[in-house]
This record gives sequence, structure tokens and C-alpha cells, in this order.
Amino acid sequence: MADKNKIIQTKELDLENPIVLEGLPGIGFVGKFVVDQIIKKLDATKFAELKSDYFPPQVTMKENGLIEHMKNEFYYIKDLGENNQDVILLTGNSQGSDFEGQTAISRYLMDYFEDLGATKIFTLGGLGTGEFVENNRVFVAANNEEMIKEVLEIDNTLIRKEDGGAIIGASGLLLYYAEEKNIPGLCLMGETPGFFIDASAAKSVLLVLFELLNFEIDLDEIEEQIEETQKRIAATQKLPPMGMEQPVQSPDDLRYIG
Repeated sequence: MADKNKIIQTKELDLENPIVLEGLPGIGFVGKFVVDQIIKKLDATKFAELKSDYFPPQVTMKENGLIEHMKNEFYYIKDLGENNQDVILLTGNSQGSDFEGQTAISRYLMDYFEDLGATKIFTLGGLGTGEFVENNRVFVAANNEEMIKEVLEIDNTLIRKEDGGAIIGASGLLLYYAEEKNIPGLCLMGETPGFFIDASAAKSVLLVLFELLNFEIDLDEIEEQIEETQKRIAATQKLPPMGMEQPVQSPDDLRYIG
């Protein structure tokens, strides 16, 4: 397993009881949006990168014509917010391409976080509805009761009770492997249609994180993206229903998050 995954660490770390925020690509890109905004607004420092044979067999093309390989990236922030909390942030452009890859990468990541002394992990993602959402609620799941009780004291958070559902990918598997290591873990899932990069769902998740971790970032950029998305949706709804096929399947499939 380890020979197919490799973390290249470029900076030495001096972190005290760090927590982990994971935001990899998934439905609505909600988790990635959240983590990337925190990295950008708080000028987080990149310290490592994961390369894996389990990532999809492809590269991405950037606006300048150059390619970029599939990867996960690790950043850190010292003394975040009022709690002076050290934080590790995980972002990237890919998750594992199949069952074996998802499992192998998630287990490998959690081993690494344990080595770094992680004391908690927060996984962030989107819960797809398959339809437009007026007010993005934040659904929660955790690997222990204490974290559930804490987060449910915050407005706009709830447990999905009607049919449960599964958490597909890193957002779910990292909680499982954290539980095996007795590391508390919580997943925050912003309610999203799943058809587009959802800044509104990301904002809802961020507001819950602000309460949990006692910090804030500027939301002006997010508000601008929400407004732009709403304009595009309004324009689309005036057009004939053509070209709407998306890689998001049916509403039933959208109960699952990544």
C-alpha cells in the first residue's frame, strides 16, 4: 500500500495538538471550497504533497496551457482564532479513483495525521439533493457522541434522520480510520444541488466552523460568487432544458457525499 502512496514533506513542522480540516473534491466541491478559502484568506503554509498511483490516470490542464498532476496538498496554520489552535488543512484536485484507491489513500492519510499528532479531524463535503436549495442546511455525522452533541448546539445543523445515507470517499473513510485510532472526527455536509461549485453551501459550512473553532475569515469573495451563481441559475432557468446532463446522476444518488 505505502509503495503506491508517497507524501513528500518540504517543511519541518512544530505543531501543538493540531486538528485536521479535510476538503477534497466532492459533490458541489463544498469541502474543497471551504478549505481553499481558509488557506487563501489566512495565508496558510504548504508543507507537503501526496502523490498516489490510486489517483485517476489523467492530468489537468491549467489556463496557461501547462499540465498539473493529480495530488493532495497539506497546509498548516499556527494559532488559529481565539483558541490559538494549530491546524492542518488537506486539499487537492483528486480523490482515489476506485474502492481500493479510496480505502488505501484514506488509511495512509490517517496514519500520517496520527504521526503529526492530530487530536481531531473535521471532514467537509456536500450532501446532494438533486434540486435547488433555498437555505443550505448543514448535516452532521461523527465517530463519537460528544462531537455530535457539540455541533448540534450550533444553528442550522442537524442529523439526517429520514434515511441516513452513506458518506462516500475521504470524508467518510477518514472518520472511520480516525475512530480506529481513538481520534475524534466530525463531518459537516453542506446541503447542495450538486450541479455546480456551490459557494452558498460552502458558506453554511464555514459559519458552523467559525462557531466550532472560534475564528473567522472575510466572506466578501464568497458572497460575490454566490451572487454570480444565482445570476447564472436564473439565466439558465429561462432557457430550454437542453445540455443539462451532469455527472451527478439521480436525486437518490445525491444523498451520498464525497
